[in-house]
Amino acid sequence: MRKFTLLLLFTIAMRFAGYGQGAKQLIDSALHYKTLNYLKVIAFAEPAFKKARAEKNEKLAGQSAYLLGMANYLGGNFDESLRWYFTSERAYQSAKDTSGLTDLYADMCVFYVKLKKFNAADEVSKKAIDFAIAIKNQTKQATALNNRGLMFYDEGKTDSAIDAFNASFILYKKVNDKVGMSYCLDYLSSAQSDKGNYSKALQLMNSARDLRAGIGDKTGEAMAIENLGEIYLKENKLPDAATYFLDAIDRAHQLNFLDLEMYAYSMLSKTYQQQGNYRAALTAQNKYVELNKKIQDEKRVKTIEELETKYETEKKQEQIKLLNKQNTIQQLEIGKRNATITIIIAAFALALVLAYLFYSRYRIKHAAQLQAEVMRQQTLASKGIIEAEERERKRIAAELHDGVGQLFTAVKMNMEILVERFLVKKPDAGLLAEKTMAMVDESCAEVRSIAHQMMPNALIKSGLVSALRDFINKIPTEKLKISLETKGIDTPLDSTTETVLYRVIQESVNNVIKHAAASSLDILLLCDQQEITVSIEDNGKGFNSSDPAKFSGIGLKNIISRVGYLKGTVDISSAPGKGTLVAIFIPLI
Repeated sequence: MRKFTLLLLFTIAMRFAGYGQGAKQLIDSALHYKTLNYLKVIAFAEPAFKKARAEKNEKLAGQSAYLLGMANYLGGNFDESLRWYFTSERAYQSAKDTSGLTDLYADMCVFYVKLKKFNAADEVSKKAIDFAIAIKNQTKQATALNNRGLMFYDEGKTDSAIDAFNASFILYKKVNDKVGMSYCLDYLSSAQSDKGNYSKALQLMNSARDLRAGIGDKTGEAMAIENLGEIYLKENKLPDAATYFLDAIDRAHQLNFLDLEMYAYSMLSKTYQQQGNYRAALTAQNKYVELNKKIQDEKRVKTIEELETKYETEKKQEQIKLLNKQNTIQQLEIGKRNATITIIIAAFALALVLAYLFYSRYRIKHAAQLQAEVMRQQTLASKGIIEAEERERKRIAAELHDGVGQLFTAVKMNMEILVERFLVKKPDAGLLAEKTMAMVDESCAEVRSIAHQMMPNALIKSGLVSALRDFINKIPTEKLKISLETKGIDTPLDSTTETVLYRVIQESVNNVIKHAAASSLDILLLCDQQEITVSIEDNGKGFNSSDPAKFSGIGLKNIISRVGYLKGTVDISSAPGKGTLVAIFIPLI
């Protein structure tokens, strides 16, 4: 049974607490997506690595590089993964971080097993176990043993693998590590399946799946479902196998786990073939080929093709030399004529291929131009909607300030005259007049506040960052302590983008004040050449973010709608009693 091994332990999660707020938020965000979306792990870990190098913090650089190696491995980019692993090793060694090296070597064992480099896997596996014992960390020792079991398993040493997995499971159970326990059960199931113990294998794999579902490990759950399909396929229970493979394909596609999706399609094709459904088998095989092209190493393929061409050329040259020795001049003339015909045919075939490629390129370019024009028109329409909305806000704000505000001022003046002329000698009436005057003053202040919120002067005059600080400074710190950090916003953004970001952050802060019962709120605003990233995190009471009913409020709908105008995305992560994290991504290209 093929294994899709996730880098098991993310024990580094609690080791970032001592660093600066910006680095902590970047690493926390990367860890949040570690089993959800590997592209976003890279998006957060890369700036964290750059910041660590700029600050000459080798320990943090090692941790960031480690995350980047893991993410590239799971994305199928093995050369890039190995480069980041070596970078992490050098940084950890420079920082003398034995704990970090333990995690790294345990995961490098899995990496080398994937490439069938068992000697290298054995070397780093022993280092990981020795380091874990030295620092007396049972969780890391269990991970190293588990990965060593994978090495034995891929070498075909099933009994040694089972011993390693059982030893690892005992340690994981001692520290109540459900993630590690689930992977031990997964691997033990594979070993039992290889021995033909299918009932035991199904029991172990279902237990692994239940553990992963319980802790929200979507990637691990998808792998367990694929493995269940393989066990059913070995039992020749083809309908059950197909059901599980289709489920695994759907989950892998949602997670952008290309390696698992590709492999599940190959197993689905095999299942359909055994069922006699050859059309469905061909469709699944075509999907497998399509995905395989996405993740294959083009440089390596090119090198292999060049070596094959060189070999064939040398082979032909040797044949020609032998022919010169063995044949007459007449035979050589025939060979030359045949070679000429072959060259002509090859040239004609090459011309046809080139013509087809040029035609295909033209079609693709034309389709891309059409798509770009459609996207441009959609962008203009979205921008027009936002600009129209902001113009209406300005008009209403002006009406409130210049119209309703002036009327309230006139009412106040008239009330003062009435009090002076007619009610000064009547105590009860005078008290009523004073209350009325206070209400008029309060109404004037409220009108001015609404007018400034609808169109803040700071946003118009000084830009987004100044407007946000002005907005935050008006919120009492005894009610909610707000921290705002910005990076990369050295020049003004497009006015539409600034307006949308201001409204979204304003709405998010108001939601925290109204509903979260939080005491602190951290806002991080990052901008680079490719995208804008906004992170809004509070320590409030939180809510169940997996419940669709929680997203029916007007506030959250407004946030998602406004970000959608800029073709951005909003990710909301929350749980009862654990606060809320709102992550916003807006592309700039």
